[in-house]
Amino acid sequence: AQCRSPRRRAASLFDRGGAAGGHSAMAVDGASAVRRRGAEDRGGQHQGYNSTYSGKVSNIPPWETNSNSAWYNSSWRASNGASQGPPVVPDTGVALPEATKGVEEAAGPDEWSLRCVATVLDNASTEAELAQVALAKVGSWLAMAEDHQVVSAIASSSVPPAVVSAMRHLREDPLAAALCCNIVVRSSEGADVVNSYLRAGLVDEVGSLMDEHPTHGGVQNVCILALCGTLKDHTSARQAVSHGAVNRVLRAMEVTVGREVQLNGLNLLRILAEQGRAQRTGLQEAALKAKVAHQHDTDVVDAADNLLAVVMPRFKEVLCWHWQSGWCKLGPRCTYAHGQADRRG
Repeated sequence: AQCRSPRRRAASLFDRGGAAGGHSAMAVDGASAVRRRGAEDRGGQHQGYNSTYSGKVSNIPPWETNSNSAWYNSSWRASNGASQGPPVVPDTGVALPEATKGVEEAAGPDEWSLRCVATVLDNASTEAELAQVALAKVGSWLAMAEDHQVVSAIASSSVPPAVVSAMRHLREDPLAAALCCNIVVRSSEGADVVNSYLRAGLVDEVGSLMDEHPTHGGVQNVCILALCGTLKDHTSARQAVSHGAVNRVLRAMEVTVGREVQLNGLNLLRILAEQGRAQRTGLQEAALKAKVAHQHDTDVVDAADNLLAVVMPRFKEVLCWHWQSGWCKLGPRCTYAHGQADRRG
């Protein structure tokens, strides 16, 4: 068969082996020459063209061809004999002993102190006692009068991802891990610091911490508070739902009937149901149980009603006719309004 294009003719000769070995190489070189001429007609350039047959290999250093390239390294210089080029940027990290001393001497949230805190918290070899000292320093700074300035300083530093990292490698220590969550709760005011926590994997680490200490009411409570403070939009709420946050909160409320876990759990479930589009399974029962257990606590009752209004259609929009008759046997579990003051919508 006749091949009209040089490329197809070269491939045909190469497949058949040609009349002699030289014919195949000549055919492929001819196809390469056609490609180069076509590119030159379109304005292309062939400096540094690399071809197995032509043997033309580029020796142009990458920083001369692209000043923004990050490909340059010492191995290229060693293999090509280059003696000049961009200098290697030295490591500016803080050593752990130096960072430890900096944390102990820190008097305020300046740049150096925050770098030392981040180094201590991010280092996997840091002991729990030293991490607690660093976290206590950050907590004392957040308790200052000018709290918003401290939060801004923390948001612009590497402390948020370091806190999440400390939560990861100190997970087995409930006190240190709870202190990490406490820092998240107290510093989650601005969008920048919240995004830093979320990008560092806060949702996953909080879930792992809740799984590590399922019966520890204090750990469960600060984990729930950390999620309440950082799930501020639909995207983050849906991420938490997809990572099993609803089941973890329901488990915590089932195990711990204390007021704080119930109240904060109800608030978080409302966020997950309203913004994260969580499934309604189990949410109604958890809210009703919380109302019965804390029926004289107006904060818990209001939080339960707010959750029920999300998961139940027309919740307490109609008066209960049993209550109008004089007595409703369901009591706080009733989903109809007991009086005009209890009516919603």
